Amino acid sequence: MVASRSGRSGNGPRRTPPSAPPAGAGSDSKARGGHAPRTGPPPPPTSRLAQRSLAVLLTVLVFGVVVFGAGAATATFGERWWGYVVGGTFCVVMVIGALRGSRH
Repeated sequence: MVASRSGRSGNGPRRTPPSAPPAGAGSDSKARGGHAPRTGPPPPPTSRLAQRSLAVLLTVLVFGVVVFGAGAATATFGERWWGYVVGGTFCVVMVIGALRGSRH
């Protein structure tokens, strides 16, 4: 059993002071995660399109790596097409799962 020092409580000294809620912050800031409201200019309208385009591109590239990686892995056994089928099936299952998850 480890004895604790009387001057410390919990897991040790607090390194940062507790943050105070921003002035005028009521239940509205709690509903948005407890963060202060955004300051500064709004993001340009093209930033959301660019972010989604990048997400689509990276998703397609990852799925390509999965499909062709599975094909290359099964090519060592002489059955490359089975790897393509397994990799493609995996990608289809992932897309279906993402679509079902986004609707709930």
